[in-house]
Amino acid sequence: MKKTNRIFTVLIFIFLYIPMAVLVLASFNTGKDITDFEGFTFQRYVELFQDEHLLKLLGNSLLISILASAIATVFGTVAAVGIHGLKPKMRKTVMTLTNIPMTNPDIVTGVSLSLLFVFVGTKMLGQRDSLTFWTLLIAHITFNLPYVILNVMPKLNQMDVSLTDAAMDLGCTPVPAFFRVTLHEILPGIVTGAIMAFTMSLDDFVISYFVSGLDFVTLPVEIYSYTKKPIQPRVYAMFTLLFALIFVLMLTMNLLQLRSDKNKTERRGKTITKGQRYFRRLAALVCLLALLAGTGYLAFGTRQEIITLNIYNWGQYIADGSDGSMEIVKAFEEKYPHIKVNYSTYDSNEIMYSKLSNGGITVDLIIPSDYMIARMIQEDMLLPLDFDNIPNYQYIDESFKNTAYDPENKYSVPYTWGTVGILYNTKYVDEADVTGWELLWNEKYAGKILMFGNSRDAFGIAQYLLGYDVNTTDRAELDACAEKLKEQKPVLQQYVMDEIFATMENEEAWIAPYYAGDCLVMMENNENLAFYLPEEQGFNLFIDAMCIPSCAQEKEAAELFINFLCDPEISAANMDWVGYATPISEAKQYLDPETVSDPVAYPGDETLVNGTNFTYLPEDISRYMESLFMEVRND
Repeated sequence: MKKTNRIFTVLIFIFLYIPMAVLVLASFNTGKDITDFEGFTFQRYVELFQDEHLLKLLGNSLLISILASAIATVFGTVAAVGIHGLKPKMRKTVMTLTNIPMTNPDIVTGVSLSLLFVFVGTKMLGQRDSLTFWTLLIAHITFNLPYVILNVMPKLNQMDVSLTDAAMDLGCTPVPAFFRVTLHEILPGIVTGAIMAFTMSLDDFVISYFVSGLDFVTLPVEIYSYTKKPIQPRVYAMFTLLFALIFVLMLTMNLLQLRSDKNKTERRGKTITKGQRYFRRLAALVCLLALLAGTGYLAFGTRQEIITLNIYNWGQYIADGSDGSMEIVKAFEEKYPHIKVNYSTYDSNEIMYSKLSNGGITVDLIIPSDYMIARMIQEDMLLPLDFDNIPNYQYIDESFKNTAYDPENKYSVPYTWGTVGILYNTKYVDEADVTGWELLWNEKYAGKILMFGNSRDAFGIAQYLLGYDVNTTDRAELDACAEKLKEQKPVLQQYVMDEIFATMENEEAWIAPYYAGDCLVMMENNENLAFYLPEEQGFNLFIDAMCIPSCAQEKEAAELFINFLCDPEISAANMDWVGYATPISEAKQYLDPETVSDPVAYPGDETLVNGTNFTYLPEDISRYMESLFMEVRND
């Protein structure tokens, strides 16, 4: 039986640590493919320390973790002492309440805190930006507190209460007695709680995603936007260093704990052991680092450059210098040295709209899709553009002007365009079945089909299949589309958005609808993937455009950035990395001829006539469609 238990334990540890070993190995790989080790190198670490953007994000994460864990440790320790002094029944009740934040889903905590911060900041304090560095710090302190309390409480329960009583009998008042006796006894629990709070804060994504503004972004939130492109090897190097840091901290914590317990046993008569002194110094050092980090941030981190341009865009939707591409933001800053770009990302039009409409953030430039632009124009959320500052607008093709979402060309400048079709794996899907949208309902491929995870695209496909107008406001037609989507449920593997990249490239799924530009990226990574447009039934033809929201503080700088992106050569370099089509014909001369002639990236006019744009739907219809889609997904 003992042998079986040992084997089982070893297998568990292997399962837990093999992913870490693979990550460490990949950080030293000369190749970019994590599955193929080509040779040993330290180059990834060199690249990491040359990447200012990643280092800044890492610094942000370390700063927020140190500050949040230090403050949570102080307040959590005081709270634990107070709880320990309660009567048993009351103590049990309070501890139950303390455990709720840990058992509560992170997404619920994140959304609720976001709503609270927006309400207090916008409605009560009248701030333009209700989501800032401070809301992120408060949120991290909040979810760290229970971990500190739960680590300190056992030490308080193990402590001999007569020690404190004896100290007070010898003349100590309660406060000196706490610092001279109680603190020494519970210090291992305090340090353990601090380290756990630090690690929880360092890797938090969900809560941070909802409560952070654009002025301060942590590493996990930024990494979330890296799903559309293969992760750069230097990121593996950074993860390896973080893993090493946490491993050393946890190992040190356990060694010091053992030493402290041993010293207590052997030299119980002494007031302060060496281990306790070490714990005290370590705790003081953590607090000092937190104080210095906070002071540094207040002194330098919040000080603005000459002009700070806040840009809010889709994740992985601008060339960032990887894979030999042009680093667009850096190139712009070099051309306009008086402007500092603060670049942040979102993963859906709806999230971007929600943060702006709620007043959670202030940004100067956004790049929403056509139907969302129409909605924001109608709700006075966009500012008219001064085209004197955008002379390169002349290069935008006429076919992308006077659009349905911005008929007067007042509020937007096209950034990219593309189509929505079906991506499929030629190795598993019979070409005879590749006809129209009905492939997504084909029972032959049950369990290998993916579907859009957003209501507008999913309903659009059902509308094309049933022959309805994709911009219909008829509730009966929407009901019919919902029923059609319910019919699809038995053959679906899952609803996805950016998760599609790994799933299709790794051939875990064989069929999926998606945007042509992203499909091109996946097709490059897996030669078995192909793309087609259901021309006879129709398909979505979308345009994403650059706009300036009404909350913008640096309108002129935003227009300079728009003009920069409209330069044909810049547009070509940008779209070559992004994978979508440019709305500037003159930019095509700088692109690979094979790209320009690819019907996936640039379908011909005879194909595009079958495409339709999504337009803005009335609010009641949008909500009705969303409720139907939730019903479909939960059916």
